[in-house]
Amino acid sequence: MADYKFRYFQAPREQNGKVIYVPIPLIDIVVNYKKGQMLNILSLVDSGASVNLFPASLGEKLGINVKKGKKHKIAGIGDIQIESFFHEGVGIFIEGHKIETNAYFSYQQQIPLLGQNGFFDKCFRILFNRREEEIIITI
Repeated sequence: MADYKFRYFQAPREQNGKVIYVPIPLIDIVVNYKKGQMLNILSLVDSGASVNLFPASLGEKLGINVKKGKKHKIAGIGDIQIESFFHEGVGIFIEGHKIETNAYFSYQQQIPLLGQNGFFDKCFRILFNRREEEIIITI
């Protein structure tokens, strides 16, 4: 097993006319599909997401015919449902360590999400340390 440590990303937000920075657990990963192109992306490690959910545009860049995947409706915050397409054969690389997984791709999704099924269940431990603004992933 190995520990991989990431600093929280400082996301700018406007609050009462001022810009504040909110630390969020965005991590650099590399993704690929089957043995195709590898792309560096920032992904949100989201303990509230039940699955890996990526923008369809990312799937297309990886060479996936997104709409050929099995169609699903995924519900998010407020039970708002979006159409998504399920694909197996997705590789997620963390500091060179490969996780074979699956993901849903949606034309309505903007931010790549790493969720419970497909990411958290493939890791030994994921530690969110808000005080230190870091996340530690043990694989």
